[in-house]
Amino acid sequence: MEIKIIYEMNPPKVLYENHYDNDTIKKNVDIFISKTKRISEFVDGIHLTDNVLGIPRVSSLMLVSMLKRNGITKPISCTCRLYDKNLISVLQFVTEAILCGVYSILVLRGDDPIIGNKFFNISPSRAIKTLSDHNFNNYIKLDLSFPNKVNDTMKIKNKLEAKPRAFVTQSISNIDNLRDIVKVSAPYGIDVIPCIMCPSNRNEISAQNIGLDWHSYKERPENFIREAASLTKKILLCSPNSFEDGLHLVRKLREA
Repeated sequence: MEIKIIYEMNPPKVLYENHYDNDTIKKNVDIFISKTKRISEFVDGIHLTDNVLGIPRVSSLMLVSMLKRNGITKPISCTCRLYDKNLISVLQFVTEAILCGVYSILVLRGDDPIIGNKFFNISPSRAIKTLSDHNFNNYIKLDLSFPNKVNDTMKIKNKLEAKPRAFVTQSISNIDNLRDIVKVSAPYGIDVIPCIMCPSNRNEISAQNIGLDWHSYKERPENFIREAASLTKKILLCSPNSFEDGLHLVRKLREA
């Protein structure tokens, strides 16, 4: 079975030791583009995050344009993180994404910003509905974040009623939980894209920070990914602290 893999990339940080340095930014953007070109040979799409963990990072939309100029033709999706935006800036973000040729937008709340005030005044479900009401969904695919298990009935009801193209889950480690999510989503015609974190020593801290227990798939992650992919059309693979570990796992999946 061929697995459709989207690979998550975090744009470079804006501040280093709490200061902006133009040379450092340019160097890290070049490194980011080089890594993305390498991984794009083995995956079906690239996903760029938006100020993940509330840390200010280079604009994902600017990077989309740069990646396309550097010959990357695979579909590129982006996160739209609501804690940094009010409704006007959400509309601006999605408009720019359409003009940049972004394939899809993942709308999520995100973490509190580490600098400045939060602007969060609209839920992800409401943002998707507002965008759809204003016809944006006819020009770009709109995806919605989803927990890694079915729990809060009211929140899930709101997510279903928002009618996104797909639910992108938080990092999963349990196939039965994924199966429950697919079962809930299927009657509404909503696809599911499970996020799976590459299990490696360098990603251990990230897993602990989000309460992810990957013991069920740590030894044979490729088998876990294949089983997840058998339930869904695509998977989103992330390796937040080690690009090389993520690339190694992707290559193992492609060689099998």
